[in-house]
Amino acid sequence: MEFLAKYKPKKLKSVLYKLFRRLITGLVFALLWDRFLNTQKRYLMAEHAFFVLGAVFFALAWFNYLKMDGVKIHYLNEKKKAGRKKPKTGFLIDYAEEEPSPPSADFEYDETEETKTSFISNLLAGICFILPSLFFAVFSETLL
Repeated sequence: MEFLAKYKPKKLKSVLYKLFRRLITGLVFALLWDRFLNTQKRYLMAEHAFFVLGAVFFALAWFNYLKMDGVKIHYLNEKKKAGRKKPKTGFLIDYAEEEPSPPSADFEYDETEETKTSFISNLLAGICFILPSLFFAVFSETLL
């Protein structure tokens, strides 16, 4: 409970939003797998597709954990070579006289907080897909 006490409602809300998006996306992939790849219905969707999706979400949570620990893939963050320059198009507009707009307070997180929310939502999504998979793996013979 100490962990949840640290989380503010806005952070918890963003975790729930991310979790909902991951669950819906996972269910769509599971239904597509059942429709197009499992045409002969040899495998149970809840047993096999959910297990794969749970493993994918746990792998994503592991990568988020590594990112929080400081591991970075350097060649992905390198800037492109300066040999090619984009042509400048458009009009130059001076905004020096205008007041800056206030930042949005809802989703202004730094990179570590965003990684933490992704880690928690990936972990919860992995649990939500692995538990039904394990249940159907254990009880599939008695249920069918």
